[in-house]
Amino acid sequence: MKINPVSTTNYQISPPPLSAKKKRTDSGTTAPDLNLLNKTYNQLSFKAVPANVSLDLVKKIPLEDRLASIFQNFKLGDLILIGKNLNESARKMYKNTNVVKNAIKRGFFIADDSIGGNLGFVKNMIGDTEVINLNDSPITLISENKTYSMKPQESFYVINGDIIDINGRLLTIKDNPKTDLSMYRKNFSRAFDFQKEVEPQIEKINKKTISTLMQTAGKKSSPVTFAQVGGLGELKEALKRDIVYPLRYPEAYENIKLDHGAILYGPPGTGKTHIARALANEAGTNFISINGLEMESKWVGQSEENWRNLFNEAKENQPTLIFLDEFDAVARSRSSNNEYGNNVVNQILTLMTDLDNENANVFVIGATNNFDALDKAIIRPGRFGKHYEVPVPDIDGLREIYKIHSSAKPMDEKINVEELLQKLYNHKATGAGIKQIVNDAHNNGYERAGIFEKMANKTFTPKDLAGFKITQEDIDKAYDNFIKYQNSSTRKQIGFGR
Repeated sequence: MKINPVSTTNYQISPPPLSAKKKRTDSGTTAPDLNLLNKTYNQLSFKAVPANVSLDLVKKIPLEDRLASIFQNFKLGDLILIGKNLNESARKMYKNTNVVKNAIKRGFFIADDSIGGNLGFVKNMIGDTEVINLNDSPITLISENKTYSMKPQESFYVINGDIIDINGRLLTIKDNPKTDLSMYRKNFSRAFDFQKEVEPQIEKINKKTISTLMQTAGKKSSPVTFAQVGGLGELKEALKRDIVYPLRYPEAYENIKLDHGAILYGPPGTGKTHIARALANEAGTNFISINGLEMESKWVGQSEENWRNLFNEAKENQPTLIFLDEFDAVARSRSSNNEYGNNVVNQILTLMTDLDNENANVFVIGATNNFDALDKAIIRPGRFGKHYEVPVPDIDGLREIYKIHSSAKPMDEKINVEELLQKLYNHKATGAGIKQIVNDAHNNGYERAGIFEKMANKTFTPKDLAGFKITQEDIDKAYDNFIKYQNSSTRKQIGFGR
């Protein structure tokens, strides 16, 4: 709850002595007698204060003036704490960080024995100064002859002339101190600059936000889930039990020792990357997909640092699923003549052990076409202990995959789908192969119907697609090209993932 005072009337009062008694009033009722507040401190001259003044002498400067001096350079991202000692004030603020709606870049602490509690001040997004009640009991804001009760963890706007009553100590908010104290701020306040640490994190968060915005702007279909993964029913059920449910319901697995690493292995084109993306969406987690070779560096020690940074990022944003494609490129069996590769494997082992010891809500999936090449220590329980084969699909799997890739396309009902699937099965085609054939058939249809020619002549309109369908002829041509490339020793199988 935030109350904006009615006006900016300046009471033009100085703080009363601590012995002054204030009448307690309810929120919104008439404030205490302000004549009592007009009694002033014995004036302290600031004109000849030496730069090396002691803290005891500094504390004789009214708290109102010390606070006002910092207010002169107060801006968004700043935090002011007031209390008897820094440790207590910081602990109180830590419990109230939810009140602050922006990153804290600078901190100031003013020590004061008379305050009788702890206060925090921040500048909000619209430029107003807010006071935060860091105490376990209510305090009072006096503004425009009215009082407002501030519960613990509440923040109110304050302006020049407002008065804060904290355990009987009345603190007047002032825009400027009685005299210029800029030369002595370091004597009465401790300053902490966090900009170097905070700004990279702000940039990181902003990039993530903009990235999400771009994905949202360009998103034309729902994220891939297991429903878009054809076949592999037993595999999907196993992944749900071992990874999806622990990520989605971590409280149910607090006393269960989980494998935080898994291996997806099988021939190229069977959809290992596709499965990993669906897995992340099923679990509703952050997803980091990276090729193992992207982590490598020619500089000594940099590769290990890259791996540490990757795992730290995952733990900072848990729950997270990390997918490592071509995992065998970096996790091969260690040998005596490859010290560089050995160091990387050792680093990965250490990071996986840390995930296991910390029981972090992070899972790592490695994908490989060559399971036998992986280091034996990598694939043992506690590291990458779960192993899932992603095989070439059977006839039922091919049927499901074909349906997924063709459902949004205008397919002629006369296409002999079963004959096509049988031929694909005989050639041990994968999901990637079916996707390629369907897409190529679509292009063949555009070629046959003259759509591409109209696009080249800039005469194409959406009306040209009326009645367009992919025919048996288009499918047969795409299939023939697929088989030709399959049989070519110079071409690799094309697909959407391993």
